[in-house]
Amino acid sequence: MIAAGRLVRVKRYDLLIEAFAQVAAAFPDWQLRIYGKGEEQPRLRQLIERLGLWNNVFLMGAATPMEAEWAKASIAAATSDFEPFGMTIVEAMRCGLPVVSTDCPYGPAEIIKDGADGRLVPVGDRDALASALLELVGDDERRRRMGRTALENAHRFAPVPVVAQAERIIDQAMTAKNTGRRAPGHHRTDSQLAGRGHAARDLAHTAAAGALRAIRKGQR
Repeated sequence: MIAAGRLVRVKRYDLLIEAFAQVAAAFPDWQLRIYGKGEEQPRLRQLIERLGLWNNVFLMGAATPMEAEWAKASIAAATSDFEPFGMTIVEAMRCGLPVVSTDCPYGPAEIIKDGADGRLVPVGDRDALASALLELVGDDERRRRMGRTALENAHRFAPVPVVAQAERIIDQAMTAKNTGRRAPGHHRTDSQLAGRGHAARDLAHTAAAGALRAIRKGQR
């Protein structure tokens, strides 16, 4: 099992570690690897030691690119209290991983189809998170099926579909504004627009970073 991101309080890796303690108790062979650096690292290390999880939970530091690490895992986890979009969720899905995530604003629910390609749990609910993780750990066929669906659904977040959907949502909002009518599902549109906007931005950043890595490699 893998999680990745900055080790900061809003990412709630403490919640993930506490939930994973229940997984390790039932399935002691399973491991959680957390990739990233940040100010929370000392506190998380202390939590791991206090829960006796030194053989199950590992703080791996940063890894670039992450694709090779996602490919080694069976499940991805995201436990933020807030997530502008959730590019790591998309990256994990592109590697065929089901993602268990908190249903935080704004991104995860725009990406994950609960029960199809991952699971959404209430923000801050350790037991619900542990239960969702245990469901997938304990059911190999379901986990693999959801992973295949995740891989398929991740194509929705390729740059062209994301930008096209953002343009469609903007057109709906502008039409509603010009006619004085509310767009269908206008509350949903607000969150979708935020999510797709962050998606386009994140995908652009990812593409630029990949191009820069290629240039640097060519200069070696």
